[in-house]
Amino acid sequence: MTDTNDRWCILRMSGISTIPVATALTDAGFTVWTPTVTEECRVGKARERRERSVSLTPGIVFAKDDRLHDLAVMARSPALTFQRWNPETKRMERKGCPPFAVFRYQGQFPRINDRHLDPLRQAEQRAQPRDRGPHFNAGDEVRIPSAAFGGLSCVVDEVQSRFAVVRLSGSMGEMRIRVEMCDLLPAKTAA
Repeated sequence: MTDTNDRWCILRMSGISTIPVATALTDAGFTVWTPTVTEECRVGKARERRERSVSLTPGIVFAKDDRLHDLAVMARSPALTFQRWNPETKRMERKGCPPFAVFRYQGQFPRINDRHLDPLRQAEQRAQPRDRGPHFNAGDEVRIPSAAFGGLSCVVDEVQSRFAVVRLSGSMGEMRIRVEMCDLLPAKTAA
C-alpha cells in the first residue's frame, strides 16, 4: 500500500522492455509500478491461447523517489546488474536488468504526486475484463479519483452487480450516489 503523499519519478526505456525493467527493479528491492493489462494471444503452430501482461504505458515505469540516487547510479552503470539473495541456493546471485534511464528535465528529476497517477490506475482497472475488475464489499473505504466528486473518500453502502452505492459525508449531511466499481479506488491505493 502506498500513502497518498508519496512521490514518484519516471523511468524511460524501450517499449518492449517495460515489464522486464519493472520486474528486475522489483527484484532489486525498488518500489516500481507500471499500469498493465492481461491480454490473450495465440502462440505456436497450434495457435494455443496464452495470457501475457502488456504495459499500458510502453517505455515508462514509475519508481518511488525515496531511492532516486540508487536508481540514477544503477542507470548510469556500464553493466546494469544487482545482487539478490537466492533462498534455494543460499547465496547472493548477480541478476541483470534491461537498460533504462531516469527521466530528467532541465537538469532536474521531476517528481509526480501519487494522486496524479489515479487516472492511470483507473485506466488499468477499466482495461481488465469485467470478471477481473475491482470488487468492493459493503463497509469498504474507497476514493473517487475523478469526476465531480474527485478526491473524496467515502464508504460503500451497497453493491449492485458492477455498481456500488457509496455514502459521502460532509458538512451538509450525508449523500448516497451510485458509481461504477471501475471508477473507484481503495482509500489507500496500492500501486
